[in-house]
Amino acid sequence: MWRIFGTALIALPLLCIPSHATVTISSQPTQNMACADGICAPTAQDAVLNVSDLENFLASGNLIVTTTGSGGVQSEDINVDISFAWSSASALWLDAYDTVAVDSAISVTGGGGLSLQTNDGGSGGVFSIGKEGNVTFGDLSSQVTINGTSYTLVTDVASLASAITANPAGSYALAGPYDASADGTYSESPIQTTFTGMFEGFGNAISNLSVRDKAKEDRLGLFSNNNGIIEHLGLLHAEIVGARQGSYAAGTLAGANGGYLFQDFATGRVTARGPGSNVGGLVGGTGSGGVSIDQSYADVRVDGGSKSKSKRKSAFGSGGLVGVILEGEIRQSFATGPVNVEDTGIAGGLAGLNALSTIGDCYATGAVTGGQDSKIGGLIGVESKGVTETVETSYSTGAVSGGESSLVGGFVGMSTRDSDYANAYWDTTTSGTDRAAGKGRSHGIEGLTTEQLQSGLPVGFDPSIWAKDKKINNGLPYLLNNPPPK
Repeated sequence: MWRIFGTALIALPLLCIPSHATVTISSQPTQNMACADGICAPTAQDAVLNVSDLENFLASGNLIVTTTGSGGVQSEDINVDISFAWSSASALWLDAYDTVAVDSAISVTGGGGLSLQTNDGGSGGVFSIGKEGNVTFGDLSSQVTINGTSYTLVTDVASLASAITANPAGSYALAGPYDASADGTYSESPIQTTFTGMFEGFGNAISNLSVRDKAKEDRLGLFSNNNGIIEHLGLLHAEIVGARQGSYAAGTLAGANGGYLFQDFATGRVTARGPGSNVGGLVGGTGSGGVSIDQSYADVRVDGGSKSKSKRKSAFGSGGLVGVILEGEIRQSFATGPVNVEDTGIAGGLAGLNALSTIGDCYATGAVTGGQDSKIGGLIGVESKGVTETVETSYSTGAVSGGESSLVGGFVGMSTRDSDYANAYWDTTTSGTDRAAGKGRSHGIEGLTTEQLQSGLPVGFDPSIWAKDKKINNGLPYLLNNPPPK
């Protein structure tokens, strides 16, 4: 995958968190941990720090929890498996050789600080927040650092927008969940300044964001244009609407994205019916230069255009996660909302148009429909001609349909001769079609029935990335690092 540092893109190994030696914060008795002088370190590779012991330490002073012990003992990850809180002014450091994984709530209710360090000696580790995890702060003066970078805490959309206007390259963090219904309806994207810094959502969500734009051309979403890093941010019940005749890049999180998105999610609705609009459940369109969407998802109804009469090749699209992706990648992500476009529209369950990009370990389950002369695919609407785009280890299950003269495929609407597919699948039972592609290349795409998809992982799906459980995702394959919400 790619990580962005400043303006540079650096390739890192694809994230897949295996079973590592771990220091676990849980309700179990403290075991294999030595705690003295404000430091808790492992005495064996696998260790447990009891949550009550941790809270007692923080009540009396600062605490460092590390994965590096004396005598060469080296654990790798720190996992937070149980919720905890403290109200003192003490600071907590979680210092991991590889990954810090927060799977439960951390509440800093007083003026205490929090510092997170990953890859302290290791490589490929990340700061990860699970579906049940988040971090909240009761005092905006709390000191927050992640991998040595200090973050300014904000509580609402207005303060975030103001901070970014003053310093677009700054580092900001959301102090807790925020209900934006009190803001009313925005007439343009709340954050107009192009963002080039880092924003940490800490697993918190902004709910009920409403944007209705009457301009003829604009970029719509929480962020108008993101060229930075946005991680662990949720948008719940968002409603993003563009004018009927306008041409937009519209998504819940960002209208246009030229940066890196990690573990972000959204629910709600995005509507931009104008000709040439790029409409996505999370992002409208992406820029060139190696942008990345990783371990993210959208359960968003997407209504796109376009009724354009132009005979030129189209460079627009609507998708359950992203409308158009250019020169980047989508990894370990999914979309579940329905996607609808009008005559001549392009729509895919995950992405409308894919050009020169890699899509890997992804899936889409939403229905995709279009008017006359549309291009409709269960995962991708159009695979644009190029030599570098690849779609691999991905599947789609949504019903697909289009009007007269439409190109409709269970996996892709239109595919060029250069498109490259590997271990790609669509559900022949639920899609309503036996065609992998409405037109063009389909080598590497295979149709499976629902029963076959539920019976085990398809050929080529890595069991360290994918899993199957009859109680999760309707028994279909799901992503270990990005499971569907309960």
